[in-house]
Amino acid sequence: MNLRSLLSKPATWWGMAAVFSVVLIVAALDNGVYEATSPTSLSFHVLLRKLYSVVAFAVVGFPIARARQLTGRSATASSIGWVVAGYSAIIEVLQFFLDPPPEGLLSNVIDVACGFFGGAIAAWLASRFFRTRSN
Repeated sequence: MNLRSLLSKPATWWGMAAVFSVVLIVAALDNGVYEATSPTSLSFHVLLRKLYSVVAFAVVGFPIARARQLTGRSATASSIGWVVAGYSAIIEVLQFFLDPPPEGLLSNVIDVACGFFGGAIAAWLASRFFRTRSN
């Protein structure tokens, strides 16, 4: 089995999505990761966190989009955006129950919106990267 055939299987992409999702959840629940990647001493640390969360959500969303493409399921910006926004909402709930952050509801909503935006970007990238060719 070569890399091309491996990457043609939806299970490979679902596996990557699962690994990326677990890594992101672990990072999101670790205050040390937050402090290391965007120290509170920076005046723009909140903006920095939101920006890199969009990138992280795109990393999670990209293999989801590809797996859905390979199975013939919808992989539009909206559909992947909502999937990743749901994943982001799960992170928000876990953060609330495991280590309640000092954030308010508006910050939680913005975080979920970052998930949607990251997922939409991932779907757009996947649609451009894996264009289908007609004969």
